[in-house]
Amino acid sequence: MVELVSETEYDSERDRTQSFVVFRLGKEGYALEVMRVQEVLDMQSLTEVPGGPRFLMGVINLRGHVVPVYDLRAPFGLMREEKPQHAPSVLIVEGVEGDGNQITGLLVDRVSDVLEFSPDEVQPPPQLGLGKATPFVRGLIRHQEGFLLVLDVDRVFSTLGSLNGEGV
Repeated sequence: MVELVSETEYDSERDRTQSFVVFRLGKEGYALEVMRVQEVLDMQSLTEVPGGPRFLMGVINLRGHVVPVYDLRAPFGLMREEKPQHAPSVLIVEGVEGDGNQITGLLVDRVSDVLEFSPDEVQPPPQLGLGKATPFVRGLIRHQEGFLLVLDVDRVFSTLGSLNGEGV
């Protein structure tokens, strides 16, 4: 028997789910709320910034705007792969700086999906066991055979800004 769902029940269920961009960083899967991601770009040529911090990969021209691109591996203490299996991607993310919004690129190994999860599927992270990732993870989502780590992008921006000596 097929259970029919009224439009209001369907809308209510849809309103409760949240979409996440799923990406890889090293061997781990991460999730970031779609509402924080403006777009996903294939890695393009970067203009290096002389004297910039080592985790600032460079800047890109995004429709006439200069956008800094940071290596998301840096806050997690991960080394860049010598010969990556896939071309890296850049998540164009909106962060908050002072009294305005700042557009920033975050270099990740690969973007794989956009998935929806309900709020009750996001579990709090364990207090121990995530290593350097712990301050940047605000939750876990059970997915397939493992977990996706839900990224706290504001904490990442805060850390990159403090390592950089300025806001991101």
